Amino acid sequence: MGSSGRFSVLLVTDDVEEIRTVCNLIKRHFPQFHIAKSEEEALKIIVDKKIDVLLMGLKTLQANEVCYLHLLSSKQCVANILYRKIVLCSREELKEAFSICNKDVFDDYFIIRPLYDPYHILLRLRFIRRVRDNRDPTAISSFSLDDLCNYFDQVVNCQDVLDGLNEASYEKLLSIVSFSMEKMKESIFEEGSLPQGQKNEIGSLIDKHTENNLIKGVSDHQKETQQQLHNAVQDVAAIAQLKKKKLENPEPVTFTDSNILLIEDDSSIRDNIRDTLNAAGYSAQVSASATHAIQLMRTWKPDIIMIDLRLPDMSPLYVINTIKNDPELQNARILVLAKAGDKESAQEAMKLGVHEVMRKPVDRDMLIYKIDYNLKELKKAQHA
Repeated sequence: MGSSGRFSVLLVTDDVEEIRTVCNLIKRHFPQFHIAKSEEEALKIIVDKKIDVLLMGLKTLQANEVCYLHLLSSKQCVANILYRKIVLCSREELKEAFSICNKDVFDDYFIIRPLYDPYHILLRLRFIRRVRDNRDPTAISSFSLDDLCNYFDQVVNCQDVLDGLNEASYEKLLSIVSFSMEKMKESIFEEGSLPQGQKNEIGSLIDKHTENNLIKGVSDHQKETQQQLHNAVQDVAAIAQLKKKKLENPEPVTFTDSNILLIEDDSSIRDNIRDTLNAAGYSAQVSASATHAIQLMRTWKPDIIMIDLRLPDMSPLYVINTIKNDPELQNARILVLAKAGDKESAQEAMKLGVHEVMRKPVDRDMLIYKIDYNLKELKKAQHA
């Protein structure tokens, strides 16, 4: 790791011109800034210059990940030299970038395409330098906590902003529809050979079509979209509140009385979810098949049952129906895990009365939030 007397940054990129603005900005504020255009050049600079922060800025996220892993395998000392690794990505790669950072391949990501705020990367680099040098750790801790809590507050309060934007877009769309139909009427009425009676009849038909079909269709679509947006923001805001609470009160919360059953045939997904639950203080029993799970539930009644919508031995809808028909499981909370393409199965599951539909791969924070929420709902039902 670099010494506290200097701070060095390396950018690995195959197109310097594309991010020239960021390069110039970093160079002005961090004199020990280097650029490499190949793995070999990057490896030499890391070892010779004792690089503190590695910025991976190749064309694609996959290329960045592969290049970084090659660097690690080339020399064992690379992992010990680098203090932080940040991957540069496009807006379209945002979810994938989060997933890679979540697996601890990189420490952070920064959206470079499109480049919204080049100065923000400077704030990250300055903060990394302060933490590395351990200067005024109390101030750093306070700043970091306040900064994150303020950010989470903004996430929680963003619903009003989004509602306003959605309403403005809706009004704009309605005005465009009305304007277009009026222009259509004007165009038709310019035909001078039409009698006034026919003009009135055509105008009435156009107005009726506009009101009953176009405007109503726009309104219905807007309401559906608004509800979807509201639900999505609510989930994100709930996670933000949970993260803020953990920051302000880091004591772990353990539900020793919780019983969770996970029915999932994919071993990697099953192990990942179980490890996440165990790390959060929950106890989870797992099953790789519906047959085994149903046999298990004859003698053991879990509080929460998570069911994959693609089981190898029988329909998950049959499993859900079996649970619903068991008097001892009438209060159990059912969460189904769905992949892209499971829309019809998810809709059928919701008709049967499941409590949550979660998209795979499951986000860790979202999973803990959903488990926590459903346990609280279960306890409310038990005390009602």
